[in-house]
Amino acid sequence: MADGIKRRDFLKVLGVTGAGVAATSCSPGPQGRSNRLISYVIPAEEIVPGVPTWYASTCRECPAGCGILVETHSGRVTKVEGNPAHPVSRGNTCARGQASVQGLYHPDRYTGPAVGEEGIGFRDVTWGTAERLLAERIRVAGAQPGSVVLLSGSYGPGMNQLADTWVGAVGARRVTYDPWANQPRDLNFADANVLVAFGADFLETWGSPVDYAWQFAQMRDHRIG
Repeated sequence: MADGIKRRDFLKVLGVTGAGVAATSCSPGPQGRSNRLISYVIPAEEIVPGVPTWYASTCRECPAGCGILVETHSGRVTKVEGNPAHPVSRGNTCARGQASVQGLYHPDRYTGPAVGEEGIGFRDVTWGTAERLLAERIRVAGAQPGSVVLLSGSYGPGMNQLADTWVGAVGARRVTYDPWANQPRDLNFADANVLVAFGADFLETWGSPVDYAWQFAQMRDHRIG
């Protein structure tokens, strides 16, 4: 190795490179947040490294509210399947439900607060900056009674409590534009002889497509074979 790199020099470079990689991996993340490893020396009771954990949930990609089972690995969602015990999905999901996982990891998703003006665009800011700006705007607007209003739909119990607490803390009003959650029409055409749809694509995006597709399959199975 007279003309090339010497073994001793190679080991020196390798050692420096390894130290640099280790230092880089321990550096703070975006906006000063640290990237911390999750210790599984004493893991949570429901988490077994290498073994998926399933949770029953509800798909929110459309108003149908299909029951789903969410597969997770070490706390990260990796797969969505239909819940066989749910009366709407019956163990099935549509394409939107399957693709919902991508929304958690899409590179263009919102990962933090942003501020801007109409016609100019938005710029990323830290959470501390966003909280200060929001508090200042609410303080100024709150000087006029009834000027701060939270418009929302119908949330679950936990989110409703959080919204009511926030509204009470800032002296605002909450207006719920729909007293109930969106509910698709309860149609039963599994025993129909003929089904005619005018502008209602019940097998794609209209109503509850997973439930309607199952009923359509039952109708064909019973009537045609």
